[in-house]
Amino acid sequence: MAFPRLIAVLSFLSFAFLSAAAPSSRSRSLNARADDTVHFEVTLTWEDYSPIGGTPKKMVLTNGTFPGPALKMKVGQSVEFLVHNELPDPTTVHFHGIVQQGTPWSDGVPGLSQRAIAPGSSYLYKWTADATGVYFYHSHSRSQMMDGLYGAIIISPASEDDKPFSLINNDPAFIKLMSAADDELQPVFISDYNRYTSQELHAQEANANIDFACSDAIIINGMGSQYCLSRDELTAYTNPKVTALLASVSPSQITDKGCLPPNLPATQGNFTFNIDTLPSDAYFTCNPSTGPMASFDVDPAKSFAALTFINPGGYELLKFTIDGHKMWVYGVDGGYITPKLVDQVIVNNGDRYSVLIELNQPPAQYSIRVANNGLNQVLSGFAVLNYKGSVGPASEDPNALAAMNFAGVNLTTLVTFNDNLAAPYPPSAPAPTADVTYQMNIKKLGQPAGAYQWTLSGVNAFAPELEDQTPLLFEDPANVQASDLILKTNSGQWVDLIIKTQGPLAQPHPLHKHSNKAYVLGKGIGNWTWNTVAEAAAALPAGTFNFANPPLRDGYTTTPNEVNSTWMALRYQVTNPGAFLFHCHVQTHVAGGMAIAMLDGVDDWPKVPTEYAEGNGIIYSKLKKKGKLHAKSA
Repeated sequence: MAFPRLIAVLSFLSFAFLSAAAPSSRSRSLNARADDTVHFEVTLTWEDYSPIGGTPKKMVLTNGTFPGPALKMKVGQSVEFLVHNELPDPTTVHFHGIVQQGTPWSDGVPGLSQRAIAPGSSYLYKWTADATGVYFYHSHSRSQMMDGLYGAIIISPASEDDKPFSLINNDPAFIKLMSAADDELQPVFISDYNRYTSQELHAQEANANIDFACSDAIIINGMGSQYCLSRDELTAYTNPKVTALLASVSPSQITDKGCLPPNLPATQGNFTFNIDTLPSDAYFTCNPSTGPMASFDVDPAKSFAALTFINPGGYELLKFTIDGHKMWVYGVDGGYITPKLVDQVIVNNGDRYSVLIELNQPPAQYSIRVANNGLNQVLSGFAVLNYKGSVGPASEDPNALAAMNFAGVNLTTLVTFNDNLAAPYPPSAPAPTADVTYQMNIKKLGQPAGAYQWTLSGVNAFAPELEDQTPLLFEDPANVQASDLILKTNSGQWVDLIIKTQGPLAQPHPLHKHSNKAYVLGKGIGNWTWNTVAEAAAALPAGTFNFANPPLRDGYTTTPNEVNSTWMALRYQVTNPGAFLFHCHVQTHVAGGMAIAMLDGVDDWPKVPTEYAEGNGIIYSKLKKKGKLHAKSA
């Protein structure tokens, strides 16, 4: 079903905003020096800015840009990542997916691996790139990532032979072309955007007693627009499953922003709400605005292009298609996989997917469509895949080649990437059994706690105030009491994490473990009633678990279900002692308590360097006369 007003808006945008850019960059040189260390320096500032046009808000800019500049390096190189905090609040920087082997004090989590960087202070993170792939840096202080603090990390492999492209086409000429595209990959940040700062949003949650889930826009590489649909369009786009849920509220319809009402018991739970405290434009009033549209230039003479999609968003789980193009998914969460040819990819919060696109279409501009993948909101964002020599939009009708509509509903039969088939390349298998098993139960805490408060352990919430404690890494683990929020492991152990999500409306939760990747052994619907994976494997049908070549990831999303509980089984080996967070990457959920601390390798606990253990930050000084660098505690 086509809607002329929306088509007109998209058509206008596709012509007018192909080359717009974010604020001018002041990024530093990323060249490696003779000691093979990459020096990367960022200054964080709190400035008025809006990526979608209209009224600006306070955002974090990194060297004056949003998103921040990309850190590029080669596997085996070390980095010295210097942060100057000119924000009004404390901050930290986490390097998402980076193992931090031997450098757990550079993981960037306040209360676990460091003290937060105070306003006006600086901090020097040091770590080594021990794996290829695409990662990203982002704030890990409260929910500052939603305020704009993130940027790409691209680590090149040591050898072209490490890449999986021969599995797509074993012709050496094609392998060379595909590998060259991978060498020139472009990061694509896809994210929700909200006109309120993270602190304001969390205050709205607390005042209204709701679990916030309503965005103004989907932005791509920090660019986008707020689209406001007519009531007829919203009604036509409303999912039948949503229609049934809306019967319990009045009016029984999604809001003008396309969102489920914030007082819907089916999604919020059995709570008393104070909806009148919400600003009208938080959920109800839609204020259209027009910002720039991201454009990704590709050269058909090179035959292939590579893009890596990253979701640093606050709460929307997203998916994307590219008009007129299929994609080979060849990398997930930084690691290469056995490539899969697909039409659509779901990118949950914290995840990264690298896709190879054959440039075999007429030279034109093709829409990159990013839609919300949840039932909470009807919402899309757009960018352009721009062929060199383009004659303009591929069709007079901007939706002619669309594979999904504005609500994210498929318009034809599509092949969506199946996360369960993301076999690592080269093949990798976990140990056949685990040494220890921990079980967790995701649910809301329930009354008298707020509707926005969650638990991952199933018992207590990991309160944001724990970020202000003495970092667990600085403690003797023998003096730290284990609990439902603090788990301990020993070096070399294989650990199973069983994640149960309480139904009947089991939401998808994109979980992330710091430092280790973990194998996703299996997922299921229903109650988990076993003590170990071995017991479950003996009781459940063959094929429920994959012990041969399971996905190896640092992000793992639980299976959603509308009538039942669900479970997921992860397995990892303890190889890097330290204090690491395991949490939901939905920022409203981790702020609401969905996290635990893993004290890995307590029998081989690292000694924290004095400058990190005693200082509130690390001051980075340049000795101009000697041409050397040194650090001293603040």
